[in-house]
Parts: sequence; structure tokens; C-alpha cells
Amino acid sequence: MDVGPVVAQVVCQLRKTNLVIDWHNFGYSILALKLGDGHPMVKINKSHESTFGRFSSAHFCVSNAMARRLRDDLKIITPILVLHDRPQSCFQPFRNDEQKYAFLSSLSETAEFVGDLRAGTCRLLVSSTSWTPDEDFSILIDALCRYSAIASTRNLSLPRLGVIITGKGPQQQMYLSRIAKLRAQGKLENVKIKTAWLSLEEYAQLLASVSLGVCLHTSSSGVDLPMKVVDMFGAGLPVVGWNKYEAWPELVSQGVNGLGFGSTDELVTHLVDLFGGTEEKLSLLRQGALQESERRWDDEWDPVAGKLFGLPYNP
Repeated sequence: MDVGPVVAQVVCQLRKTNLVIDWHNFGYSILALKLGDGHPMVKINKSHESTFGRFSSAHFCVSNAMARRLRDDLKIITPILVLHDRPQSCFQPFRNDEQKYAFLSSLSETAEFVGDLRAGTCRLLVSSTSWTPDEDFSILIDALCRYSAIASTRNLSLPRLGVIITGKGPQQQMYLSRIAKLRAQGKLENVKIKTAWLSLEEYAQLLASVSLGVCLHTSSSGVDLPMKVVDMFGAGLPVVGWNKYEAWPELVSQGVNGLGFGSTDELVTHLVDLFGGTEEKLSLLRQGALQESERRWDDEWDPVAGKLFGLPYNP
């Protein structure tokens, strides 16, 4: 159990200062992934968060859905202010294709795709993961196998896909073994999957260089929002992502800057629609993502947190 809130409350009482809690998720919902919703420790942890949360002077949270949960479920009565996450300044769109090609040529994991990208016969996707059980990566792998089959039979004009998966985690080897087996069986003929472990700067530039981002975040609470999508939008990258949780529509506008899916079937449909024909749908999503990239921390912080702390704000 996290004793941080208790210590913070005691210190604030002694110093006669106010305490503001910044909620990004709930500890009890993350614990429930491992122990189950009905486990006594999950219930104790939830009661702990609820009890000590009520003593705070104010709260920030990352979604309107989370604000409702704090009010209705945890019974928080002090002010709750929604402060949506925004990307770090390093996540920026590239100004032109040559910048993209220059970066992709410099990165060992992507250099082999540049020639086909220039020729228009290949597209790059990126997905970031911690390779943990809360992200079912088999959804993406199955969708890529089906895309490859469609590109080999029913829709020969579909481009080949290069898929870069970034991150490390406990299930990585399990999925890599499965990918190798599928490749040996010829089920990924039109798809090449590569993994990468990148610096923050490299990752930001990769997002700005590819065609589409894929997010498999499922949300333990249903009301947190994935920073990986925030970062993708910061780089002007449109997103397809798992959307079966309450807060998803607060981050992604369907058909404007991204698309949601709730099954492998839906993901396959999106990939074929976006990469088939003239790619008009993908171009529209790109425009929406570029517009979203203009929203930065100052746009969120100044009118919300700045106002709470009495900082000057000039809209």
C-alpha cells in the first residue's frame, strides 16, 4: 500500500499548506490486474485512495471520465480540475518528406525500407509497448497476418508494411517467437516486423516519420489515457487504437485524427481502408493529427493549473 498520501497529508498539516493530487490512474485498478477486482487488498487500496484523497484541497486528473469517477465512486468533494496530458516539446512533426527519409535512412531498424517508401510500395507503422499482459499484442499480429493474406490475394495493390515495435518487457520473447513462427509459415509475406529500443529523441523522430501509429492500451480503470497516443499526435501521426474504454473519445476523434477498434476484424478493416487506393482517408487523418499537434502544454496548463495556483494567464 502506498503511504505517500499519508505522509503528504501530515507534512501539509504541519506546514499549514494545501495539498493538490495529480491523478493519472488508480492504484487499486492497476493492482486488480494482478489480483482480481474482488481481492481484499484491492478493496483496501481503493478505500485508502478514497479516504486520503478527500483531505486534499484540489485535484488534477487526465480525463473528464476520471473526474466523474473521483466524484461518484471515490466520493471526492473538493475541486477536481481536468488537465489533459500534452506531449513533450521533442514530439514535433517533420516539415517535409526529405527530413523523414533522412532520419529513416540513419536508423538501422528502418533504413532498409526507405527505397520502397520513396517508390510508394511500402508503408511504415509503429507501435510502442511494454510487452505486458494488459496489452494483447496478438490482436495486432493476427491483423497483420490477415492484411498480408489480403494483399497477396484479393487486393494486390495494397502496399507492403514495415512495422516497428518499440519497447521492452516480460512477454517480448514470447511474441517474437510467435512472429518468427508465422514468418516461417509464410503468413507475413507482405509484412516485416522489427523491434527497436530507442532514445527519446529517436522515438520522437520515428513517430514523425511513419504513416500510422497503433495503440493497444486497454486501460486498467477505463478512465486514464495513453501517453503513447498523446506523443503520436504531438508528432502529427494519426492513430488506430483499442477503444473499448470510457475515456477513449476524449483523446481521439473518430475519423478526424484517428480510428478506434474493438476487435481484430475492425483493425484489419481499418488497415485495408487506410492503405488501399488513393489513401484519401489516411490523408484526412494526417491533417487532423497535425492540427492536434498544435495543442501544447501551455494550452492546457495555463487556464487550469495556472489559474488554481494564481499564476498570470493571458488567453
